[in-house]
Amino acid sequence: MAGLAYYPGCSLKHSATEYDVSTRVVLKALLVDVQEVPDWTCCGSSPAHMTDHLLAQALAARNLRQAVQIADELVAPCPSCYQREKNAQVEISADPAFRDEVNEVLDAPYTGTVRVYNLLELLIEKVGAEAIAKVVKTDLSELRVVPYYGCLLARPKELLSEDDNEQPMMMDQLLAAAGASVQWWNYKTECCGASVGVPNKVIQQQLTRKLLEQALHAGADIIVTACPLCHMNLDLRQPQTNAAVGTDYKVPVLYLSQVIGLALGFSPAEMMLEKHLIDPRPIIAQRIAEAAQTKAEEERKAAEKAAKAKAKEEKETAEAAS
Repeated sequence: MAGLAYYPGCSLKHSATEYDVSTRVVLKALLVDVQEVPDWTCCGSSPAHMTDHLLAQALAARNLRQAVQIADELVAPCPSCYQREKNAQVEISADPAFRDEVNEVLDAPYTGTVRVYNLLELLIEKVGAEAIAKVVKTDLSELRVVPYYGCLLARPKELLSEDDNEQPMMMDQLLAAAGASVQWWNYKTECCGASVGVPNKVIQQQLTRKLLEQALHAGADIIVTACPLCHMNLDLRQPQTNAAVGTDYKVPVLYLSQVIGLALGFSPAEMMLEKHLIDPRPIIAQRIAEAAQTKAEEERKAAEKAAKAKAKEEKETAEAAS
């Protein structure tokens, strides 16, 4: 596949390095050529656009301008970064007058047209669920997962490729393609409270508790997300939530790229699973072993059935000949 510009953003370069590493490994394995945007800068994420709309869009536009050096398509795995870059792309493309305002702020003008993808859109549109399923090497069929989109991967609908912003399905499709057992639940787009974790911990902890509770109620072994902020809140803050609300949850939280990477045959170390506070490795090893045992039992039964059928056929042939 022709190259795409890759915008890691601040989180993937620091607190969410496992998301960055696993995403790059998976994209390379799926023959998606990406190159990091040269001299990229912070997109402004949530605080900038609350302060000054023009400067916030200029921050994002600068990255779009830099991306043009690589390609006219950009992937931003972090949903917050994606939202800022996509929002700027849409507004600047639709409003020439506003583009002129932005360019007056920039050190050099943005004159290109860059299509911005989040990771889910990229994998669905550029690779396809069927293509991913064909290269799966590790059986994850016994691993029960719930996809967690959070607030930004299904809203606002006009920016995204999802058909239904209440029941998005792209991550479900990708996890199913990876061979995982996707559990249905109605909390995939509920807020986890990460954005209010500092100013109002009580609200954050109650929202987090509800998600952990409902994930277990759905029968999940792990929660899968594609958002560094959601991951930090559900994984890193999980013990804090337990202490505050009197629970004892130990629910692992993985990035979508890590689950796909495991399915493609990469090791837990290559997917940096050791970086998570709630260690996902024991349950993953257990479920992979169970899947192998189930497959071996199915193959044994199939061989036994085939042997009986062959014996019956040989007996009938012998009787017919006598």
